[in-house]
Amino acid sequence: MLWGMASPARKPLADWEAEIAPRGADPFRYGSRWQKVRLPNGEVTEQQIPLTAEDLLNPELGDEVTQSEAHFEFLHWLTDLLLRHYRLREDIKLAGDMKMFWGIPGLKEPAPDIAIIPGVRKKFDMDRGSFDVVEEGVRPCLIIEVVSATDSEVRRNDYEKKVEIYQQAGIPEYLICDPPTSVTQGRLLLTGYHLRPNGQYGRIQPDSQGRLLSETTGLQFGVGQDSRTLTIFDTRTGEALVDADEALKAAEAELAKLRAELEKLRKDR
Repeated sequence: MLWGMASPARKPLADWEAEIAPRGADPFRYGSRWQKVRLPNGEVTEQQIPLTAEDLLNPELGDEVTQSEAHFEFLHWLTDLLLRHYRLREDIKLAGDMKMFWGIPGLKEPAPDIAIIPGVRKKFDMDRGSFDVVEEGVRPCLIIEVVSATDSEVRRNDYEKKVEIYQQAGIPEYLICDPPTSVTQGRLLLTGYHLRPNGQYGRIQPDSQGRLLSETTGLQFGVGQDSRTLTIFDTRTGEALVDADEALKAAEAELAKLRAELEKLRKDR
């Protein structure tokens, strides 16, 4: 994984840090990175420096990026759901927090929360720490970003800057999941884009049930009746994707039904 959730030790603001963060703001609110610096005596050492919102668009190996509780829990649940869905598909890779290399000079290279990548030659590679679309010969068909904070700069990354990046990278579809927070007034918000023939992104329009269709995956993303829950339907089967807990409950219910039927047959004999 590219980064962790470590909380770096706090220290007094240096002059160069004061220029990054407004007075009174936490300079490490986006995370941290270790960087080699030369001291006045000529000695070279490593110093932990704060990340900026711009750094999150082009992360480096070893960056420690802070995450909100809502982001962590939502992303963990969604990742598990999609991993279960694609577990038997050896031609589809689900990448999480994996640095992307586009092979396009000057274009920033994020590490998307989730990237669904079809047509991979090797689904799992122990040595793969990033994904090079030129070397691999394929690119993600759908990228999903979970809005991670109430911070306006981080939100602008997901809602504006990454739209431009993924459009230029030729990603067919981009979905933004904004979990329930005070910013969203306790609702889950979904925004989707698809790449038009002219190479520009257009908004994915919801259907009559308010669901957004990902044509590349055949999945429909919607919001539950509680306005807080993400629902995903497989248009090929018409069935909803279920997590491990829901699958276990369904299996237990089916087992109980079979046992009842066997018991009835036994009594009828």
